[in-house]
Amino acid sequence: MPLLVPQLPIQLVVELINEWATPPQEVSTRPWNGYPGPDSAPRRKLMDIWPSSITEPDDRSIAHACDDVYPIFTAPWPNATANHLNNAIVGARLSPRVDAGDDSVHLHWSIEHPERLMSAMLVASLLGHVNQAPQDRFGTCESTTCADVLVDQSPTHTKHFCSPRCQTRERVRAHRSRGAD
Repeated sequence: MPLLVPQLPIQLVVELINEWATPPQEVSTRPWNGYPGPDSAPRRKLMDIWPSSITEPDDRSIAHACDDVYPIFTAPWPNATANHLNNAIVGARLSPRVDAGDDSVHLHWSIEHPERLMSAMLVASLLGHVNQAPQDRFGTCESTTCADVLVDQSPTHTKHFCSPRCQTRERVRAHRSRGAD
């Protein structure tokens, strides 16, 4: 029987990828202190949505799923991103499912293999966000010491950094390099 795939808020997807995916850990100059604990906000939010009938994901499975979707954020917007999303649909083995109710029709995603649920949730959530806000581009922080993912929801769609901290760090670095000449 198909398992309906719950969708996560886009900010939770970003949090999960930034905490569990390998590239942000490898690029950051801050020492890595391991994955967030069971009482961390992102894990609690994930478990609030996770189906009770399925074994909760461990750090390894969350990290694997986050690593699977990370390339979607690094792809040039929009064509390569669309291609990566199409490949992710196939990789997660997502199937569309349409249900009727409340005088409306709703598109959902389902999977046949519960062990793919974590990846399927991330992909379905990205697809849901693209459907709701097709102009919000996915990207990665342009700081040289950060590889965190971001969703550019700015009015001009020109966001380059994941946080004001990274933006300031890069401005200071650029200022110092100009002063050294």
